[in-house]
Amino acid sequence: MTEPSRRSRNLAERLRTAGVVDTHFHIGPEVLPRRYDVIELAERARSWNATLVMKNHTYPTTPLAALARRHEHANLLGGTVLNRYVGGLSPDAVASAVSGNRSNVREAQEEPTFVVWMPTVHAQAHLDTLGHAFDSRWGGCPCCGDEEQEGSAAAPETAVTIFDRALNPAPSLMPVLEAVAKVGAVLATGHLGAREIMRLTPMALEAGVPAVLLTHPHYPSVELSDEQLVALTRDRRVFVEHCFAIHTIEQVPLKRFVDSIQATGTEQVILSTDFGQVHSDPFPECTLRFARSIEALWPEGWDEGRLVSLFSENPRRALGLSS
Repeated sequence: MTEPSRRSRNLAERLRTAGVVDTHFHIGPEVLPRRYDVIELAERARSWNATLVMKNHTYPTTPLAALARRHEHANLLGGTVLNRYVGGLSPDAVASAVSGNRSNVREAQEEPTFVVWMPTVHAQAHLDTLGHAFDSRWGGCPCCGDEEQEGSAAAPETAVTIFDRALNPAPSLMPVLEAVAKVGAVLATGHLGAREIMRLTPMALEAGVPAVLLTHPHYPSVELSDEQLVALTRDRRVFVEHCFAIHTIEQVPLKRFVDSIQATGTEQVILSTDFGQVHSDPFPECTLRFARSIEALWPEGWDEGRLVSLFSENPRRALGLSS
């Protein structure tokens, strides 16, 4: 066996042993086609003893996760995205996710956390940047998304407003943050713009939100600078989530990810895939491909254990999961 092949195999074994935690994996059915439904994804996750947080732009995934945990014995977590589909910026949207996260058994159980994403396809920054909600590239064909949108609830393209142009918060923002904090959910910044995220993050932490995930900071509608990431991660409750799809779909060079990790340090960095597209790699091959691609750019003197922690220990800590 050649040395590169041996290193590749060793990395795969270390990831599997450490327990991969992917904080961002898309699930269907949805407006766009997706690679997996919950049963298919549960099988994939279970075979690797991995934990995956399921994301859907249009409805809460907490009920799917609760069913998968009970009946499929898979470590799947859920969440909700505060797009218009669930009522936008509303504490009721958080309450609905809480309701779905419960196990349907009489015995009281402590349910695992879930993620509340700020708006994605209905974020003002997203609509300003893309011009419409769903990106046709997510569906794997030039027309995917356009035809589905014409007859869907996605039209007209009205933003879910978090802040006005002067960064004054919407009246419902604090009640939502308080609802997230009350149930101990994790807040992710979705497709908000950099200025909004710089304003939102300290507000969320002050409200008592246990952790904030800075969602794919190099996505076109987000564009957080490394200087901004350094400032935000001075609080240890803030984690930077670099997503493989921002490279594979948006063509952002992986070196930019690594440069950013060097700027912030590794302690509060998460590497997730943001996969689940029909044309993207299946799980766990997607995670292995991401890890090996980053390993090839890994700074000299940084050991493999530090890389593995970005796929396992760090996201586990961000989600408040036991080791």
